[in-house]
This record gives sequence, structure tokens and C-alpha cells, in this order.
Amino acid sequence: MNVLHRRLIWALAGLIGALTPSLAAASDPFAIVDEALRLRKDMNDSELNAFIYKQALAEGTADANGFLLIAELLEQVGDYKAEHYFELAISHANEDAAYELFYADYLRNFRGPKRPLFKEAQEHYFAALEKLGRQRSPLPWSAAVREHVLRGLVVLYQEDGIPLAWRNDTGPQAPFLFFSSTARTAKSTADLDEIHDVRDLTAEALFSESALRLNRPLTREELRGLIRRKESNVLRERLRYRVESAAIDLFYEGRSIQNAQVTDFRQPDVFNRVRVDKLGTNFAFVFNEAPDFDGYFRQAFRLANRQGLIEAQPQAEERIFEGETTFGFSHFSGSNKNDFELTYVGQDIKPQIANPPRRWRNIFSARLDHQILRPLLWFRNPFGNRFATRGLDLFGGLADDQERFGDVIVRRDDAFVGISLNGLGPIDVTLQPTIFKQQVSGDRSQKSAQLRLDGTLVLRLLDEEAHPGIPRSFLGLHPAFVHLVIPVKRDQALEGLSAFENDRVGIGIDTKLFVMSFDDSTPTNARFGATTLLVSCRYYRERFLRLDKKMNLIELNLSLGF
Repeated sequence: MNVLHRRLIWALAGLIGALTPSLAAASDPFAIVDEALRLRKDMNDSELNAFIYKQALAEGTADANGFLLIAELLEQVGDYKAEHYFELAISHANEDAAYELFYADYLRNFRGPKRPLFKEAQEHYFAALEKLGRQRSPLPWSAAVREHVLRGLVVLYQEDGIPLAWRNDTGPQAPFLFFSSTARTAKSTADLDEIHDVRDLTAEALFSESALRLNRPLTREELRGLIRRKESNVLRERLRYRVESAAIDLFYEGRSIQNAQVTDFRQPDVFNRVRVDKLGTNFAFVFNEAPDFDGYFRQAFRLANRQGLIEAQPQAEERIFEGETTFGFSHFSGSNKNDFELTYVGQDIKPQIANPPRRWRNIFSARLDHQILRPLLWFRNPFGNRFATRGLDLFGGLADDQERFGDVIVRRDDAFVGISLNGLGPIDVTLQPTIFKQQVSGDRSQKSAQLRLDGTLVLRLLDEEAHPGIPRSFLGLHPAFVHLVIPVKRDQALEGLSAFENDRVGIGIDTKLFVMSFDDSTPTNARFGATTLLVSCRYYRERFLRLDKKMNLIELNLSLGF
């Protein structure tokens, strides 16, 4: 490129920079964000990248709004240089808190492996509150900035629970110690958090039929008798300490499941309760390695006492030491985001009986999500959302679960793929086929496989994105969203026993509410606090087609933090 051409490009870039709304010094920064969304809608990827390049060439003449426009456009094309331009906007903005807000929203909502870059987002939200507290003459948009900052902090802390203690900083104080509590109950064919009830029922029936037990096929009535409602109740209490990008947890979980276990497989329609008590610790942190990736690491250790799973000895107990390790990574490829997560769980199981068999369990799982975040025909621009990156999500994963019972190893394998269309107006749709398999070493008669077809329709009765500020409270509770949920599924056999083929349809309501407190009338004593409450209730009608059995099932969840 010769000198004349280079000068022409610089002159053209300077002219574009002077004419675009992004460099109008008096512009509302919220209007700059809207302008970035408009430009993304009106340009294809190559046009937008060329525009960003020209804007960047004019960096020497830009002000805070010019840098903000570049940052917002880079955010939408998945370029990690957005960080640099957000920081330039902040440095050119004096005491305007809006630029801290937009950077914090980017770090919380779009960056991170399915989790926000917590430390960085928190720093910029509180920097915005400090700037608002120092303003002698509020800017026309300062009230909107304050409301958006507080709402962003509510979402940032929503998983943590009730704040108990705050850091004693000179500016607004941030919470660092939290308590959360979750209560759940269900009457279902599966335990809470379990989705493979058709495989479990099939495995129970096949083992009862085996040469080791009844050595004959089960009758129709015995098969019908295996289908039962497991009454599950779970209480989980957690204490969380946050430091920098890390969260350290201590927790207790008590779980009781009536009708959970076949007491003696020679009598397959007689069941007993299973009781599990867990005490554990968990360490997790998120880290920023841009432009390579954002990462997540989690290590948990749990001690459990389990009663009711040893056949013919329903009062016998097992002691379990369990470790769980998770690595997560995310990376933008253009405007699309890839999230990969790998988990290993290992259990050392010690039955408290005479001459116990050797027992252990190992689980490996992996999941990949590919989010298409560029504007599509039926979707609004995902980067216009503050609370969720709605768009087209393609995902898949697998799990390998091996459990040893003396000389026998039971292997269970899951594999799934799926697609979520999020943001079709007020509707989300998810479709997911899953294959469940099981085999037992040395016994081909125990081999089985099932296909599950899952679908979920979500209708947003109250959309969180429609109220990006603080919604009005009712009895002190601010409603964030209310969703009508319609889940459906069908299970069919691919190999082995087909008696438990079924379909199920449900309906439910999911609600998120929050309580917030922040008084900045005395900035030196101001402290932020928020608690998020999740409420979920579901009803299902399930039919086992071959056995002509119908069941009514329910599930209720109440959680302070999650």
C-alpha cells in the first residue's frame, strides 16, 4: 500500500468517525449501544468488520462514545479486543458511570464458560456505583445507569443466596459471605435429578428375571408392580465464601426417597426407602485467558452415608467418599460461542456389612454447546439482551458410568444431541433425543438400550428482558420472570425388554423473584445486598403404553440461591 492510499484511508476513516453518531460528544451512551445493535442488523459480517476497522483507524480522534461503539461492535463479532475498547471508553469518560456498566454487562452476560467473569464484572459494577456516588450534578442518564447497575448485580449474585457479611471498603460494600437453602419434593418415577427412569425400570426387571434371582420372565402384573411413584424429599444448605474469582462452599444435603429400591429381587414389587446424607466442600473459580479462552475449574469432595441400597438389608448402610472435578472452556468463533465442559466423578463405596464386596463407581461426562449469536431471521439480536444470550443453540454430550459390585461391573452409557431455539418472540423450544444403554459384565441377558425423545416449550408470561431495570415489588419481592413450561417426552426400547415404553406430558410454572437493598444516601456506609428466590412447580401425566398404566406425578422446588 503506497503512502497516498494510506493517507486516503486515514482521511476517510476520520470523516466517517466525524459523521457517525458514535462520536457526537453529547450523545447518550445508551443511544450508542442502540446504534451498535442497529449497525449489526443492517450489515453482514464482512461489512461490519470493515466498518469496525475504519472506526479503529480513527482511534486518535475518538471520545468515550467512539470507543464504546467500537467495543459494542467488537462484542457482537466475538472479538476479545472489545475489552481494550471498553477500557479506553472508561478512561475517556471521566466520572460517567455508564461505561463501567456496559463493560460489566459484557463480562457478566457474554463472557465466561456458562458463568460470568465474576471478579471483573463485580469490579466494574461497583466502580459505576462509586462514580454515581461522586457525581455532584447527575447526568441525564444517571438514574437509568444506577437502576441497570443494581439489576446487573442482582443477576451476578443470584446463585449465591442470602448475603451475611460485606467487605469493609471505602466505597459501596460488596457481600462476600452467603447462605443458600433449597427444598425440593417430588412424586415421580425417577429420583430428583435423575432422567433415566426407563433404563432403571428395565434393569430392575431384567435382574429379577435373571438366573441369579427368579430365573423366569416376570408376569405382566409383576412388571406393572415395578412401576411406582418414588416420593423424594431433598433439603440442601450451603455456606459460600467469595474471594476474587473463586467461590468456596461448605454444604449439607439430606435426601429421602420412599419406594426407591427393590428390597429383594425375588419379590420385585416390594420396595424400601433410601436415605442419603452428604457433607461436602466445593472450590470453584473462573479465569480469563482472552484471547485464547475463558475457563472454569471446580473441585468438590463429599462424604456420604447411604442407607437402603443393599439388597435384602434395607437397614444396612454404606459410607461413600466422592470426588468431582470439572473443567469448562469457552471461546468465541466470530459471533458464535463454543462452550465445552468435562467432568469426572469417582466414588469409593464401603458397605457396612460383613464380608463386603468390592465397590466403586467412576463417571466421565462431556458436553459441547455451540451458540449461534448473530442475528437470524426469527430472532432479535442476542447481544441486545442483558440476562441471557438467546439465539440458536446446538449441543451434544455423552456420559460413561461404570459401577463395580464385587466381580461384576455395570456399565451405563448416555449420548444426546439437541437444539434450542431461544427467543422466538416470547417462546423457547428445545428438542433433545437421548440414548440410554446398560450392560453387565459376563451376562448378556442384562443388556438394554432405550431412546428418549424430549421436547420443551417455554412461554414467557413475564419476560426478564422486557424489564432490564428494577421491576415494581409486591410484598417486597421483585418479579424477574414468570414462565409457562410444557415438557413432553417419549421412551421407546431399542434393545432388550420393551415393557416400559412410555410417554409423558407436563405443565408447570417457573418463577424468579428477588429482594434487593442498597442505600447510597451515605456513600461511606452504602452496601449492596440481594437474594434471589426460584419457585418451580410441575404436573405430569405419564402412560406406560404396553402395560396400560397411567400415573399422575408432581414436582415442587423452592430455592434461595442455586
